[in-house]
Order: sequence, then structure tokens, then C-alpha cells
Amino acid sequence: MEPEADRPNPYRPPQAGKAELTWKDEPLTFAESPQQRNAGPEGLGGWLIVIAFKLVVTVLTACGMLMTILRVFTDGSWTLITTPGTDAYHPLFGPLIVFEAVVNTVLVSASLALLVMFFRKAPSFPRWMIFMLVLGPVLTIIDFYWAAQIPSVGAVTDGDMKDLIQALAGACIWVPYLFVSKRVRNTFKARRVSPQRIEPTLEATAAGNANA
Repeated sequence: MEPEADRPNPYRPPQAGKAELTWKDEPLTFAESPQQRNAGPEGLGGWLIVIAFKLVVTVLTACGMLMTILRVFTDGSWTLITTPGTDAYHPLFGPLIVFEAVVNTVLVSASLALLVMFFRKAPSFPRWMIFMLVLGPVLTIIDFYWAAQIPSVGAVTDGDMKDLIQALAGACIWVPYLFVSKRVRNTFKARRVSPQRIEPTLEATAAGNANA
């Protein structure tokens, strides 16, 4: 006769093990520790795709601006704005053109470097990306103030203000995201290098036997 303790309880609801639970024909997995529960997502996905897209747009936009600025040096405009006595001359005009050329060259180079760091999951990517997000509005404000000192350039247009507002909004959104996002933390974390075990060589073993 089967012992009473081994008999199944007919009033107990059916229990399903974790391995038996599925969702859309896929088995559900569960965290086994608090570290796994708090780990969060990892990999180049989620909102990080928007940051990569933003870098690509920055490269294309800065390249377009750089090509426009370089035409100033080839179509005779540079001579007009840097020669005293001409209608377009102003002592700040030439330095402003050089400043804008340097800024757009730096933006192209920095964005390409950040894209490489992004896809390589470099641990330093978030810090440099934050630096670039903060630097962008600062350089734009300097450019606007510099251009406002030149009468022939004119006041800041609505399009210029729109660019500045977009740069400020981007910094306000993405800088906090890069600081607090678990995906950013997990994707660009420093890689641990496991210590290498040094195996004794045959020569060292043979020498030890000889001395013995």
C-alpha cells in the first residue's frame, strides 16, 4: 500500500516549473540572482541606434558645410573679405571663415572617430560623446556672437536659431541618457583581462631534475 505521505494532494493546484513556461513558443528565462535581475539590457540597440544615426547626420551636415566654406577660398570671395577697402572687408571676417572651417573639420573627424568607438563598444565612448554633445552648442554660440560683430553678415536668422535650439535640446536629452542608461553602462563597460597562467617549460623541468 502506498504511504500516505507519498500520495498526491488532489486539492493542490497544479504547479508549473520555470522551464515549462513559454511565451509565443519561446521558453521563458528567469534571473537566478539579484545581479542578473538588475543587469538591464546590453548591446547596440534601443536608443543607442538614435545616437549612431545622430553621428552619421553630423558627419554629412559638417561635410556639406565644409564644402561650402572651402569654395570661399577658390571663387575669389576670400580676396574680397580680406582686402582692406573692399565692400565686403571686415577684420573679423577672414578669421571667422577659418574658425568655421576648423570647427567643421573637427566635427567630421570627431564624429567618425566616435562611430568607430561606438561599433567597437569602446568603454570611453560615453565620455567622449557627452563632451561632443556639450561642445556643440558652445561652438554654435561662439559662431553666432562672432558673426554678429560683422555688419555684412547680418543678424542671426531663424534657421540659425533653430540649429542652436536643436543642439541644446539634444544635449539636454542625450547627456542624461548616457549617464543613467543601463544599456550604455552594460554595452560600454571596461573589459576584464583574465590573468595568464605561466606554465613551466620543459627546459626548466629538465634543469630541476639535473640539479636534483
